[in-house]
Amino acid sequence: MEQAFEDINDWLMTSDMPFGKKQVLKAAINLFSKQGYYGTSTSQIAEASGMSQATIFKYYKSKEDLLLVILEPLIEHLLPTYGKEFAQKLSEQDKNLASMIHFIVQDRYHFLVQNKDAAMILVSQLLINQQIKDKVLQKIAEIKDIFEQNIWLPLQATNELRDDLDELGFLRLVVSQIIFYFIQTQRISTQDEATIQTGLKQIEVSILRAIKK
Repeated sequence: MEQAFEDINDWLMTSDMPFGKKQVLKAAINLFSKQGYYGTSTSQIAEASGMSQATIFKYYKSKEDLLLVILEPLIEHLLPTYGKEFAQKLSEQDKNLASMIHFIVQDRYHFLVQNKDAAMILVSQLLINQQIKDKVLQKIAEIKDIFEQNIWLPLQATNELRDDLDELGFLRLVVSQIIFYFIQTQRISTQDEATIQTGLKQIEVSILRAIKK
């Protein structure tokens, strides 16, 4: 049965792992997201968690092992779970392109914000870590049919998409803009909710201009 939890913090809160192991994970998530994986040492994780380095290596073979323990729940459970919920919610939207793009942009942006620290680590590792990239691609391949049946076909059914637009072109356009805006608002320049909503609206308009007939 698929494990379900709201976000990565929920996973930590509901997990029955030992206290010390949980403290190490919390500290590592915080430090990796702010300083980067390569910019964080195990001594910093030990200090931030209040645990010794011996405790860290009691639970994790290496810093890379610790990274995988952080990212695997996100890849294995959150992406598929939210992918299915996302497809279901999209099917409940008005059947026109503007409404569907509005939902996609809002929902995916807030998904990233809800899992901000882990998402920031995942995005950075996708650029440089082949093992993480392979795991994500494998998980995306497993939910490809869900995307086609519940997202791509309803978008095509609006008869508003450009005829030369394919699924990969659509995903590149939408995902790249949402991820860049997520990084911008969460790390580069923190903004208030009103400003964020204005930015998300601009992204919706930009996407519609690019994909609409």
